[in-house]
Amino acid sequence: MINGARVPMRVNEFLRLVVETTRPQLPPRWRDFQAQSRFTFVQLYYGKRNLHYEVWVRGQPHHLLEIGLHFEANRETNAALLDYFSARLFELKEALGEQIEAEQWTASWTRVHQVLPYAQLDEAAAQAAAERLAKMITVLQPMLEQATAEKPARTARRTKTKE
Repeated sequence: MINGARVPMRVNEFLRLVVETTRPQLPPRWRDFQAQSRFTFVQLYYGKRNLHYEVWVRGQPHHLLEIGLHFEANRETNAALLDYFSARLFELKEALGEQIEAEQWTASWTRVHQVLPYAQLDEAAAQAAAERLAKMITVLQPMLEQATAEKPARTARRTKTKE
């Protein structure tokens, strides 16, 4: 803010500030994420980039931010993760609010996300997005770790029954 006025930012400045502001809001074990920004979105991930958190700025005319966990691995993995999170949707809505959705996004990609309106890209909007992202990571990351840890056991059982 300059003299009480909100100063608009460029998308890349906004996304950089969201990343910088998110990290200290997370529990220590989840602060060490990697981030990659591209055009109108930034992806935060822990090891596997195809399973990542994303903040996507949808500009004119909508003025929306999408914040969520994206599953962009292979079709089987994405479907299994969508099933896992969909089965916990009541729990997710309780922890993150009614606006959270788990859905098939493209023919093979899936996601758990929400869309938030914004008036302009500024420090206040970046702070709000970072708070929301940190809350999502805190709730979703333990579930994602559990889901990905369970997957090899399910795959092994399926392989044995096919033999």
